[in-house]
Parts: sequence; structure tokens; C-alpha cells
Amino acid sequence: MIVGDATTRALHAALGGLNARRQAAEDNIANVETPGYHAKVVDFEDSLRSAIGRGEPGDMATSVTRSLAPTRMNGNNVAVDEEMVGLTETALRHQLVVEAMNGKFRLLRTSIQGQ
Repeated sequence: MIVGDATTRALHAALGGLNARRQAAEDNIANVETPGYHAKVVDFEDSLRSAIGRGEPGDMATSVTRSLAPTRMNGNNVAVDEEMVGLTETALRHQLVVEAMNGKFRLLRTSIQGQ
């Protein structure tokens, strides 16, 4: 990474966590009819918060666990409506992080150009 300040590293780590969450939701939706499939749940926010507190946002860990939600008769516990809401929320958060990174780069470009 060319720009390696703590803010940029934190935003980059957040994008990684959000991408993992998007992928898990897509996997869950694809397996909605798979008997015995348990939805994946991605958590990274607490780890990112802790890593930022230590001044090392790149040390964030993303955990992927199985959902403990009740299952249907076929042993599957994917709730498509919840997954779709989660995908929308994840996409909005992704847009927010990308816009923050763009703002950071605009600021850097302005300071380099001296305007």
C-alpha cells in the first residue's frame, strides 16, 4: 500500500471484513435449500476496534462462525430475508468506507499539489 497511515490501514481492514461478510451472505443465499447447511456469520468489528486501539489496524482478525439460529425441518437455518437485509447493509457500509478512502486520497492529492 502506497499510503500507510493508521486511518488508511483501518479503512482497508474494514473493507476486508465487509467483503468477507458479503461473501458469507452470498454463500448462505446460494445454500438456502441445502439440507443441513448452517448459515455463516462474519464478525470483525470488535477485532478491528481492538486493533485500532493498539495502533495496529492491520492486525484485525475476521471470524467466520456457524449460525446458532433454529433450523427448519431439513436442518438448514438460512433466513433469506435476513440475508438480503444484511447484504444491503453491508453494501451501504462498503460505500461509506470507499467514500472515506476517496476523501483521504483527495486530501492527499490536494496537499501534494499545494492547492
